[in-house]
Amino acid sequence: MAHTIPLAALRPGKKAVVAALPADRRYLARLLAFGILPGVSLEVLQTFPVYVLSFGHTCIAIDREIAASIKVGRP
Repeated sequence: MAHTIPLAALRPGKKAVVAALPADRRYLARLLAFGILPGVSLEVLQTFPVYVLSFGHTCIAIDREIAASIKVGRP
């Protein structure tokens, strides 16, 4: 993907594709356990007080710091 932005920059209702995950092992392990991998399409449902993401048949909540560490591109 040529142009990526942090997931935290998206507004509710926006869709994106995961382009890159954080190098921080604490975050990486959690995201992989949730099933968030490069290439996964997701939708931001909520951004406050936490980020709620929907992908496949799954909804998860992550904090802003983790959302800022995920790079996404256009779907």
